[in-house]
This record gives sequence, structure tokens and C-alpha cells, in this order.
Amino acid sequence: MVTRVYAHILDEDRKVNAVKMEQAFYSVQANPDLRSVQAPASEAPDELDIEGFIARLKSAPPDKLALLAELLRA
Repeated sequence: MVTRVYAHILDEDRKVNAVKMEQAFYSVQANPDLRSVQAPASEAPDELDIEGFIARLKSAPPDKLALLAELLRA
């Protein structure tokens, strides 16, 4: 009985909120045109620095080396 009597009130609130959400979603400020956005340039080196990598491994803390060894075993 309560649903039948007050359903129109709830429906009106839902319609108002739906319109507000639609306006906010499709507004230019909230959703700028991202078609012109490009990914950042790759910062990967042209060649690997193996000696530098080995030097970093030798100076790494033991807990980090243990974690690396565990990840490599997996």
C-alpha cells in the first residue's frame, strides 16, 4: 500500500537525479575531449646497461635481493 501511494514521489526524485547526472556526465568541463591526448614519449633506453644493473644488484639491501629471488622462482 505504501509503495502504491508514494511511488510517484520516488519516481519524480529518480527522474530529477537522472537529469542531473546526465547533465554532469555530458558537460564539457567534467568530460573534456580526450581524442587529442597522446601518450607520453617512451623513456626506455636504446640499449641495456648490464654493468649498471649488476652494480645496483650488488649494492641492494638483502631483503630486496631475497624478494627478487623469490619473484624469479615463481
